[in-house]
Amino acid sequence: MRREGFLLGTYIRITAYGPGAKHAIDQAMAEMAKVEEYTASDTGQVGLINRNAGVKPVRVDQDLFALIQRVLAYSAMTGGRFDPTVGPLVKLWGFDYNGTGRLPEEHEIAGALPLVDQDLVILDEEAQTVFLAQKGMLLDLGGVAKGYAVDRAWEVLNESRVWGALINGGESSIRVLGRRPNFKPWRIGLAHPRNQGWIGVINLPPGKAISTSADTQRFFEWEGRRYSHLINPFSGYPGLDLSSVTVITDSAFTGDLYSTAAFVAENMDRIELFRQWQVEAVVVDAQGEIDYTPGMKNMIR
Repeated sequence: MRREGFLLGTYIRITAYGPGAKHAIDQAMAEMAKVEEYTASDTGQVGLINRNAGVKPVRVDQDLFALIQRVLAYSAMTGGRFDPTVGPLVKLWGFDYNGTGRLPEEHEIAGALPLVDQDLVILDEEAQTVFLAQKGMLLDLGGVAKGYAVDRAWEVLNESRVWGALINGGESSIRVLGRRPNFKPWRIGLAHPRNQGWIGVINLPPGKAISTSADTQRFFEWEGRRYSHLINPFSGYPGLDLSSVTVITDSAFTGDLYSTAAFVAENMDRIELFRQWQVEAVVVDAQGEIDYTPGMKNMIR
């Protein structure tokens, strides 16, 4: 049984088989739609948080509060390379789902950078409120919302009676449950971001997720340079030295977060970062050269 729909700015496809597969898929898609509703930066609860930046705290639902807590905790683990307050920069560059992007002036970026600071997100666990301390700040959960939604769908399917499932979030966030109908592992192909060929194929173990951050979807080119929506929160500019990062993790949420953080960690040894984060990964640099963590190299066929 398979169903697809447009959510979170991309095409979501869920495939499942076993007893009650249709009902389980319907419930999983509904859960993903709910995540889209409360993580959107301009509407819903996150939109309300952003409109009240520098004004007052906003009370939010338990699920969103827990998600923001989790994002901030993992953001700290990446040394701030993933920063959920990057919203002012994303807006400045014009990288919304419908936009094609623009090259901001240096003074514009300099003006936005002080608003990008996860330490200015004030959480009150007792009151369950979120407050952005500076006016003009924008909370942007777009970097993890899709992966988080994939995980929520996975949980719904895992609690059902299905035997196996694959949740595909626009090819960039994927998580599997069980095995295929022939009892073999789910196979995921990794496309090369620059060439027509493939990096390889991975047999993804049950429960694992695979996430990719790349400059191939939302980007524009100016004077021979490609600028993507993956923005370094320290410099205010998109990362330029890589074309893609793919990681294998225990959840699509952490996969999205780590792949994004690694992409913008310019001029750093990404393989060493992955060793510290204890994830397997493959990176393709801007010239098309490929590098792997030792574990990932053994997994790719």
